[in-house]
Amino acid sequence: MPALIVAMGAGAAFATNLASKASKVIPTYRIDENNKCVQVQQDCNATSGFVCTWDGDGTSRLHEFMDSETQCSQELFRTTP
Repeated sequence: MPALIVAMGAGAAFATNLASKASKVIPTYRIDENNKCVQVQQDCNATSGFVCTWDGDGTSRLHEFMDSETQCSQELFRTTP
């Protein structure tokens, strides 16, 4: 019985850790090839660091909000290049 309780606790901790990692991915926006601000899902933050670029092409800078159909808001950052 104690082994079952330990296993359940470990499983719950693992599930909580996965959920917290998934929650870090926030809606982000980029300017696409048609000059439209479109939403993508990527792990970025609003604090300083390396400029956050879209994994799809490695060069499109990511932004926090969509200001209008053709304009995105402030740039986002990441902790690693």
